[in-house]
Amino acid sequence: MALELPTSLRTPPSCAPRTWTTRAPLRTARTGASTWNRRPLHLALALVPWAFRRGTRRHVVRLWASFGPTPMAEEQKQDIRSTQIGSRVSYVVLSNMQPILRQLDQYGYSQVDGFLGDANGYPEQIRAEMKSLFDKGFFEEEPESDAQFKVGPYRITNQDREHRFRYRIKGRSGEERMEQLIQNQYEIAPTVVNFARSLLVSFARPLGELTESGLSNTKGISELFVLCGQGARYDRRVSNVYGWQTEQGFVRDPRKLVAIYFSNPNYREELGGVLQLEGVITPTGAVRISPVADRLVLFWADKTVWSMTPSRSSMISEHQYGIIMHMMAKGDVDYDPQNFARWFPELRDMPMAKPMS
Repeated sequence: MALELPTSLRTPPSCAPRTWTTRAPLRTARTGASTWNRRPLHLALALVPWAFRRGTRRHVVRLWASFGPTPMAEEQKQDIRSTQIGSRVSYVVLSNMQPILRQLDQYGYSQVDGFLGDANGYPEQIRAEMKSLFDKGFFEEEPESDAQFKVGPYRITNQDREHRFRYRIKGRSGEERMEQLIQNQYEIAPTVVNFARSLLVSFARPLGELTESGLSNTKGISELFVLCGQGARYDRRVSNVYGWQTEQGFVRDPRKLVAIYFSNPNYREELGGVLQLEGVITPTGAVRISPVADRLVLFWADKTVWSMTPSRSSMISEHQYGIIMHMMAKGDVDYDPQNFARWFPELRDMPMAKPMS
């Protein structure tokens, strides 16, 4: 059965319960630190239908490695720590880990304001690099197939793609033809690529303690997005659909945790684009979060329905940029479609079960 969203659902409901916020401490980059490491850092492709292949990462034997190549997980940690922004992200995550863990456990989401801090210029650099990628034609309208998702056995197709564009950061896939594109994206946006990689590696181990199987620090999906006004939005959607049928058989959806970073220094409330989470632990079960600059939001992919209200920006400087990172569970995700169904009125009285595998 296929279900289309009614018009009433294309603008999510207004609800504004209290939010819980922790502020990241400010710390400038280390004095005397080297300039950008120009070697591209590659995000591993996730095991999902649009990238159903495992690339073979070449392990580099470093001079100080006594016995063969460094394991992939350790190599990635060392890569991100070799960049200034990687060190910054690692420091902020460690400094705020207990409040983040407590918020995720108690409320189902976490909000960190001033994540990178103003003194180092990283938030401004991230936005500038995303805009440069957009100006150079890297962004595209979301494909219609990606605007579809399943809740239990029911498929919903959103009609929300106009004036909203995305770019999915490319990771190593083992295909030579991708290497030049990977190099180009890094030359244009090194801060963005390193930042996305740093989030994946820095959060995986500590936040994985709240999950049954842990989180991978080698696989993730990182997507840049921009809302270009004129009502651009994300309608209600989910980030875990249980799984897909592929040529290799049925594959479970490994997405477990979602991180969204906002980069909007000129944001005002009247510009819209507010992130709305439904299925979190608040008096109403929902929360509204403004997309202000340098704000990071985390929530569970298998428990939360999310959306963004229509953007009403009228100038290029007001276009709303952000980064969405999907982090993967090492094992199967405990999928329950009832977590989502209550937030879709047309599904509330429908029999609900996991999709047939």
